Amino acid sequence: MNPNQYADFIWNIKEYLRDDYAEKEYEEVILPFTLLRRIDCVLEKRRDQVTETHAQYKSASQKTLDALLKKSAGHDFYNISPFTLTSLLDDAEALAENFNAYLNGFSDNIKDILYNFSGGEEKGLSPLYTTLLRKELLFLVTREFTKIDLHPEVVDNHNMGTIFEVLIRKSKETSNEKAGQYYTPREVVQLMVNIMFIDQTKKLTQKGAGCMIYDPACGTGGMLTTAKDHLLSSINPHLNVYLFGQELKEQTYAICKADILIKGEKADNIKQGNTISRDQLPDKRFHYMLTNPPFGEDWKKIATMVENEAAQGELGRFSAGTPDKSDGSLLFLQHMLAKMEQAGSKIGIVFNGSPLFNGDAGSGPSNIRKWIIENDWLDCIIALPKDLFYGTSIGTYIWVLSNKKPKERVGKIQLINAVSKDFYTPLRRSLGKKMVEISASQIAEITELYTNNTEVAKLSQIFANEDFGYTKVTVERPLRLKYQITDEQVAALQELKAFVNLATSKKKDAAKARVEIEAGKQKQAEILAVVIAIQKSAKVLTDLEFIQAVDGQLSFKLAKGWIKNLRNVFGMRDETAPKVLLEPLRKQAIAKMDMVPAQWYEIDTDLRDTESIPLWQDIDEYFEREVLPYAADAWLDREKDKVGYTISFTKYFYEYKPLRDLEVIMAEFKALDDETEDFIGHIED
Repeated sequence: MNPNQYADFIWNIKEYLRDDYAEKEYEEVILPFTLLRRIDCVLEKRRDQVTETHAQYKSASQKTLDALLKKSAGHDFYNISPFTLTSLLDDAEALAENFNAYLNGFSDNIKDILYNFSGGEEKGLSPLYTTLLRKELLFLVTREFTKIDLHPEVVDNHNMGTIFEVLIRKSKETSNEKAGQYYTPREVVQLMVNIMFIDQTKKLTQKGAGCMIYDPACGTGGMLTTAKDHLLSSINPHLNVYLFGQELKEQTYAICKADILIKGEKADNIKQGNTISRDQLPDKRFHYMLTNPPFGEDWKKIATMVENEAAQGELGRFSAGTPDKSDGSLLFLQHMLAKMEQAGSKIGIVFNGSPLFNGDAGSGPSNIRKWIIENDWLDCIIALPKDLFYGTSIGTYIWVLSNKKPKERVGKIQLINAVSKDFYTPLRRSLGKKMVEISASQIAEITELYTNNTEVAKLSQIFANEDFGYTKVTVERPLRLKYQITDEQVAALQELKAFVNLATSKKKDAAKARVEIEAGKQKQAEILAVVIAIQKSAKVLTDLEFIQAVDGQLSFKLAKGWIKNLRNVFGMRDETAPKVLLEPLRKQAIAKMDMVPAQWYEIDTDLRDTESIPLWQDIDEYFEREVLPYAADAWLDREKDKVGYTISFTKYFYEYKPLRDLEVIMAEFKALDDETEDFIGHIED
């Protein structure tokens, strides 16, 4: 049988589970039992040696015993129990007890996989068989799995891996609502792998060449195994390839680790846990990294740990900043960039649209983009068709990064717009939200666009790094006020908190408090008298005239902040009024006020504006050309300058579609109206 036939045989065991299990639960039985059957077959030849070794050295330390048992088994795992899946069937009455002993006889690395199939070590190994036992299915399912011969002499590691991959795919496509969480469509993985290695042949075909591949959100391990298969089949069959990964979800981790183990890889290189809060491969650096991290998921639960590490600067992984707490995908990218080999690494990562443009200049996301682009790590971004993933219909993008770009790509970024119908094929039947796929020929076309690294109308554009950067400058305008006092303003002054507080006291001594209150009432009366006198004069005053009129008539000095209070109550914005001077200058009678430097004026925050000026554009020239003709009194506060980076596919690949002719639209309306009248006529008849 070929791998697909084996997989079909195994998957059809689900018929025994029908009605007792939901479709999405089939994998919870099929996948771990496939692993158990394969391990049984692999360990069979040297089972007696393992038993003898255990009997002879069982009093040794666990570390020593573990090493001896692995040596006896000839593998990095073993089972010391007297049972196999086949022998368990010999005593149906004791099946539950013996099954438990069988599972507990495995080495810790196998038990780790089995624990995580069950939902974690705290749940133990019993969930793997107790539900089947309760539903009276354990004997039947065990028997069916013993019918399939998975001995290495019959099914080698490569074919066994293919069988397990097919089973994983079947399970995920059966449970579409789960697939989107951690299952990347095969064609997306293949495209990423193509792009990752297309320009690496010379490096990877050298004598004794090897590489380490890493996925920090490895899911079921599809990217890792596809990458290795591609390298060995298409580039160098003698290449030494080492796979590493980390996955948060227990069962997904178990599937990945089982798949790696089944293929003869070092399964202990796959770790379980939250990559961002607890990197379990902290000292490792990798040549190639691929991932499809969870996007659109918040990281509030681990915010303290992330922010503490960010505060460490270059000693941590997040020195460039942190993204919005609603989406942690850029944390994964920073984590991967921190794991680049100095000699050269290449990264492929799947994102939604947010990391392209989320956040204004100076924000966390923009600063992360700035850090990446100014270090010249961003190589290419590929826009993928919508409706491609199982769990989301939104647009997705593959980012390609490298710290050792080829000479012709240095200082440049390529954008590939592979979203049109030329780059996808509709599915006959949707799988969850997945309604399209990318065919092999379409993958080849996209790969060629990347390889050629040239501009192609509507499909590929190449930009200098600085083309995506801009300086956000702050444009200030002077405050211009006039004063013509009204009854409403006088009433507002009397209700003003600062005015009311003049006649209050916090002194505990009653006599002193009365004195302070009386003095405050006198101040209130003076201020009111001055204001009413100005009102009666019916004059329209400038700010300088108004402040001088009030200040010059009072017997006391107004406390700091009262100028602002008076302006808030009585000042009226007027673009024809003179500019309001800053407080140190307000008592100076300056005839030529337009000659006063801009920084001497109060700022009208209501008129404050910003301009985003491309990095290649001279800021002063831009200001003179685009701002001063429309606001002659404006100036730039260059101390507030912020550099930001954003990438907009819409901006660079937008195609204008002219509106349809009005006569055509009206004709359609008339046709619909006529059709409606005919329909109503039939009803009335």
